[in-house]
Amino acid sequence: MTTKITLCGSGKMRTEITTAATELRNHGFIVLAPPLHKLDTLFRGQPEESWSLAWKGATFAHLNRIAKADVVFIVNPDGYMGPSTTLELGYAVAMEKYIVGMQPDNAEMARTILLDHIIGTDNVVAACKELADEMAAGHSR
Repeated sequence: MTTKITLCGSGKMRTEITTAATELRNHGFIVLAPPLHKLDTLFRGQPEESWSLAWKGATFAHLNRIAKADVVFIVNPDGYMGPSTTLELGYAVAMEKYIVGMQPDNAEMARTILLDHIIGTDNVVAACKELADEMAAGHSR
């Protein structure tokens, strides 16, 4: 069975998340990536209810990706985990997922201690290779 990896991270890391998705797919994993659309742009001029429902739907869809994952990979090359990533991290912990981060969150130890493994690099490609090697060696929760 192919390992499913769900990617999480700040919208500020769109490029890095896209790179991680490509790299991990190239390593043979099924990758479930967050919806990297910009809802504020898509729903500009629409009623507030439409905007709220779109955000709620996108959030629940991504939580569903986490529920389906074998591994949750937090793409945070600078260590940043914002509010959305914190929500995703908490959900992944509650779902008892194996959680890997690129870097510790220096702003909040409570987030860092919830990571099962910290790779320790800002290089997305190198982080994906290390994660792939770790999975090949059978490491997980």
